[in-house]
Amino acid sequence: AVISPQDPTLLIGSSLVATCTVSPESHLRAEDLYWTLNGRRLPATSYTTLGPTTLSVALSRLNGSKQQSGDNLVCHSRDGGILAGSCLYVGLPPEKPVNISCWSKNMKDLTCKWAPGAEGETYLHTNYTLKYKLRWYGRDNTCQEYHTAGTYSCRIPKDLALFTPYEIWVEASNRMGVAVSDVVMLDILDV
Repeated sequence: AVISPQDPTLLIGSSLVATCTVSPESHLRAEDLYWTLNGRRLPATSYTTLGPTTLSVALSRLNGSKQQSGDNLVCHSRDGGILAGSCLYVGLPPEKPVNISCWSKNMKDLTCKWAPGAEGETYLHTNYTLKYKLRWYGRDNTCQEYHTAGTYSCRIPKDLALFTPYEIWVEASNRMGVAVSDVVMLDILDV
């Protein structure tokens, strides 16, 4: 069997019509099929038979995904067998990270924290990347030691320049887009 669309990414509140098509060799027909979402059977009133071997389901006003790995939409045969599945990723684009603050214990390292944005929850797996560079001539660097001072934090352990300002920012990305914080300017001696 084949489900279409396969693994779509949708905005909260969206609607979706998915189809399950079984091959004629399976000896299954549309009336032999049913749908589940995260293990719960969807009502037959949401189904439409589109052909002898194709059954669609209409989902409306979708809520944010219950699991960051996506919600499981599954097409089953009458006896409960799984024929095909699709992950629905329902959520929001990331918001611009805010409130970046940094400190240094010994002028050799730098630890920064931030907040994920006003709402924070996107219902989708969101990656946060702290980036930094020397203000006038540096290339972009990416922080490697995350979660050192809490969920939204990163530590730069070495190779920092003194007497030169740094530009520091955070990029948030998920299946629906990228949001970039304002750039913070700081000198290691000041933090």
